[in-house]
Amino acid sequence: MRILHTGDWHIGITRWGIDRSEEVFKSIEFIVDVVEKESIDVVLIAGDLFDHRMPKGENLYRTAGILQKLGSDDRRVIVVTGNHDWKELATSLGIFSALSNVYFLTDIGVKSFTTRKGENLRLGSLPYFWERDFLHIGDDLTRREKLGESLHRYLEEINQRFLPNSVNVLLGHIFVEGALLGSEMKLSFSSNFAIPPSWFPNRAHYVALGHAHKPQSVVGSPVPTYYCGSIVRIDFSEVDDKKSINIVDAKPGGIASVSQIEIPCKELMELEFKFSQLEPTALMVKDFDGYIKARIFMDVLDKNPVSRVKQLIPNCVEVETIFPSESKGDTQHIDLSLEPSKLFYHYLSLREGNVDQEVIKIFEDLYREATLNEDSEH
Repeated sequence: MRILHTGDWHIGITRWGIDRSEEVFKSIEFIVDVVEKESIDVVLIAGDLFDHRMPKGENLYRTAGILQKLGSDDRRVIVVTGNHDWKELATSLGIFSALSNVYFLTDIGVKSFTTRKGENLRLGSLPYFWERDFLHIGDDLTRREKLGESLHRYLEEINQRFLPNSVNVLLGHIFVEGALLGSEMKLSFSSNFAIPPSWFPNRAHYVALGHAHKPQSVVGSPVPTYYCGSIVRIDFSEVDDKKSINIVDAKPGGIASVSQIEIPCKELMELEFKFSQLEPTALMVKDFDGYIKARIFMDVLDKNPVSRVKQLIPNCVEVETIFPSESKGDTQHIDLSLEPSKLFYHYLSLREGNVDQEVIKIFEDLYREATLNEDSEH
């Protein structure tokens, strides 16, 4: 049985004010081509199909078409829900419920599938769970203990239902102890329960996971266990990640083999340079078509350095300016005996370069008014 493991598509995602849907769909088109060329029998999508619970209509219809294409040739397509997904998506929208050979799994359990070759697949599902669903159970410690006990029991039950004459796979959108995040979505990870890898069913041929955006194998699991990762580089914590999909070859009674195929997608670049070197730096990266994050040391004052950087480097989406007083070992000494208006002038000159005298006048008026009010109170 040939299985393709992907997930965390995040269709409809925006970053830095940019709609990145076309990048995502380009990666999906690549995946569809791989499915056809590699004679894949089962496609597993490990959650976060969409980035929002209520996707745009055009994205819904486009995604439905993609899933139907993946399900053609009597191929099985199985999707587990993630934390970005709406659980009722498949049952509430006719465009998804009408798809052939496409299955949405929203509950913990085990289902049986027969592939186009007549092979048996037993698939355990572990969709994303919210710890807040367990708020009725005591305090935080008690709640986590009960949650852990429940999940451990579910995984043991799934393991018992795996059969020796089937290919057995667990598909989940969860966080595992020791996994590398590789994305900015750290809040849900840190606030939610992490499963010990030793809990995974030892009767499984393969555990297919989504949620962490960095592709990786999970250490400490009794069976081959992988996060497939996201299909585009979503933020700069993923700057060094190679995006990929997993191809799994498995048969009853055998050990699964796993290989990766890299997904071509836009690269990210982080730059550090002095503001005086902006023009030669812009020339150096003019042919780079990915996204750039710039960290700039302000050795030259400028009224609006961020706008200047984005003007010369249009694909620079994040700019951090470092002023001399913020640089390590380069502390400026300021005479605190100066009048407040002169101290304010000094501050603005460091931050903005040119100082608008009208701003200084407004500051002086406000400071004078505040001083008068303080004197009247005493």
